[in-house]
Amino acid sequence: MKIITCWSIFNGLIKNRTISLLYKEPFSYNQSGFFTIHSFIIFTDIMKTITFLFLYLASFTSYSQSWTTAQLDAANTAKDIRYLTEPEKNAIQYINLARLYPQLFIRNELNSYNGAAGFHENLQRSSYKKSLLKELKKREPVSALQFDKTMYGYAKCFAKESGNAGWVTHKRKSCPYGYLAECCSYGVGTGKDIAMQWLIDDGVPGVAHRVNCLSPQYSVIGLATNKHKKYRICAVADFR
Repeated sequence: MKIITCWSIFNGLIKNRTISLLYKEPFSYNQSGFFTIHSFIIFTDIMKTITFLFLYLASFTSYSQSWTTAQLDAANTAKDIRYLTEPEKNAIQYINLARLYPQLFIRNELNSYNGAAGFHENLQRSSYKKSLLKELKKREPVSALQFDKTMYGYAKCFAKESGNAGWVTHKRKSCPYGYLAECCSYGVGTGKDIAMQWLIDDGVPGVAHRVNCLSPQYSVIGLATNKHKKYRICAVADFR
C-alpha cells in the first residue's frame, strides 16, 4: 500500500543526498542519524527544499488508507507489465477495485471524489455520481480484469491515432478493430481520474463507459494513454 509520510520521504531524500546535492550540501548528520541544518542556509534554500518535497510527493498515486495491501494487490493486475506507464496501470487498478469491492469503493474512493482539476470538477451534486453510488451499493462483486497484450495493441493504436489528430470519437481510420467494448477518456492524466471519468460518466446518457468497466461479460483489458492535440491527453481502454 502506498502510504508515505512527509517526514519519512524528507528524511529519506536527505539520507540519499538528493536534496543536499541539489543545494550544495546544506545538511549534515549527527551521530543519532538525524540531520542538522547549517546556520548559513538562508530562507530561500528552505523554500526550495519544501517545493522540491511537494513535487516529489505529487508523483505518487494516492490510495485511500482504508484499502488493505491484499485488496490493492488483487486489483493491480497490470503491475508487472513493464511497458505500461504508472497512470495506465493505476487506471486498471481503480477499475478493478470498483469491480471487486463495490461497497468499499464507495467509502474509500467515491464519497470523497469531486472530479479532476480543470475537468469535470464539482461533481459532488452530480446526478451521475449519485447514480454510480446507488449502483455500487447493490452491486455484486465481479472478477478483476486481466491485462491483455492484444487489447493493449488495439488501445495503443487508437490512442495515438485519435490523440495525434485531436479526434473525439470511437471511429477508427487506420487502427484495426477486434475488441468487444471500448472507453475513451480526454483531458485527465492520472489513473484515478481516468477510471473515475468512466465510472461516473458525467453527462453521458446511458453511462456506457461505466457499463463497460463493470460488466462481468468482459475479462480482459488493454489500456493506453497518449498526448491529445485538443485535450492535452487521452486514454483508450479496450475490453473483451
